Amino acid sequence: MRNSYDRHQMMIDQTSAWLTWALDTNMPAPRIPTRRVDEGGFAVLQRLPGARVVFARWWADAINNLEHL
Repeated sequence: MRNSYDRHQMMIDQTSAWLTWALDTNMPAPRIPTRRVDEGGFAVLQRLPGARVVFARWWADAINNLEHL
């Protein structure tokens, strides 16, 4: 099992890698919606192929790591 520093560093590294990729590709950054998901927030992102799987994995990882904060 990873210690909390390793998890923390992994999260920083993943965020950094994504931001670097997003800036290098000149991808327009998604806006943070003002509506809840059940009211249509993130609808554009949810229509992307595989998006729901990525969201579910991200939230599962985040929730599973709450005990280590």
